[in-house]
Amino acid sequence: SKVIVMKKITIVLSAILMLIPICVKAETLQDKYNQLAALQAQYNENKNKKNLTQTQINKLNGEISTISAQIKTTRAEIVQAEKDIENSKKEIEEKKVETDGLIQFLQVSNGGNIYLEYLMDAENYTDFIYRYEVVKQLTNYNSDLIDELETMIVELNKKEKELASKQVKLEKDRKELTEKVNTLSYNLASIQHEGLSIEDNIKVLKEEIAAYESKGCSRNQDLSSCNAMINARGWVYPLAKGCVTSEYTGFNQRYDYSGGWGHHAIDLGCNNEGTPVTPAAGGQIAAIVEHYKCGGNMVYIYHKVNGKAYTTVYMHLLKFGSNLYVGKTVTEKTVIGYVGGYSTSTAHGGYDGCTTGAHLHFGMADGHHATGFESYSFNPRNLYAFPKSIFDGGGYFYR
Repeated sequence: SKVIVMKKITIVLSAILMLIPICVKAETLQDKYNQLAALQAQYNENKNKKNLTQTQINKLNGEISTISAQIKTTRAEIVQAEKDIENSKKEIEEKKVETDGLIQFLQVSNGGNIYLEYLMDAENYTDFIYRYEVVKQLTNYNSDLIDELETMIVELNKKEKELASKQVKLEKDRKELTEKVNTLSYNLASIQHEGLSIEDNIKVLKEEIAAYESKGCSRNQDLSSCNAMINARGWVYPLAKGCVTSEYTGFNQRYDYSGGWGHHAIDLGCNNEGTPVTPAAGGQIAAIVEHYKCGGNMVYIYHKVNGKAYTTVYMHLLKFGSNLYVGKTVTEKTVIGYVGGYSTSTAHGGYDGCTTGAHLHFGMADGHHATGFESYSFNPRNLYAFPKSIFDGGGYFYR
């Protein structure tokens, strides 16, 4: 009967909804060690490719731009697929409430069918014909509802598989991109981009591994089980106020800054040096880099926001906040540093070759990736309602 079918559908529905969001493989300390070994092997291999010709450089840059565009497209498709799945879940829940209510009214009770009882209670032939038409419409409506629900569940299952496939493709593209960027960043000292070189990625990863080991994490243990992280509910601006002075470009050329190659962040200006910088959400310090040649003083933070993993980075800091260390838990009120970028720039006698004026370089990435951050990065505007660039008539934002 339709009631039995509906019960089966409800069971299937519950099972499907339990699968979303799609499960992600837990990361272990051994995974970090494997990543470190891969980086070190690539570093050694790149030593044999130190002198690239300009033709090779141009070709590599072109390949990076192509892969970067593919990643951007795939990520947009994943975001849309996640929205579609969320909308489907809501529709299914609404339809389930409707069908459950109908079944409660039209259920079989005491061994007899309520439809039949309703027909037999007719006072005369005319009333019988009327009641027959009512039962016919209700039966058809109930059948249509169940058919529609079955179709929605099939479509939801299909979307889930498509999303999983897109995620696999994205990770494959990112791995390829990271390898090409590591080759380029190792060999081309003349090309500056705000991000760590392969050597510094190795150093940061070693520090991260040491922090996990100091907390007692074993090699094959899920890191989330030995490294408790607060689950934030949303994002806040990393500055009390400010404006946008430069946009995210990914690995594409920056046209607003002659010395830069790609921009994996959004620049927030309209503040004096020394303005406090706070995390965009609660989280854990993942890396601290001091006096880097392109980025200056930098802080990377791991987050879990509404159950999803992210990394944020804050560059061109004048100085760090007090008592910072890798593994420290911070909140959105913790001062992690202060705006720099003017006195710290090489143009004004400092050490940072990728800045000319006071601002905060604020970057975001999917997952926990202090190493290889750039290939996991995305435009912060995807999650923030920043105003337009101040140079395009935009105004200020306020926390």
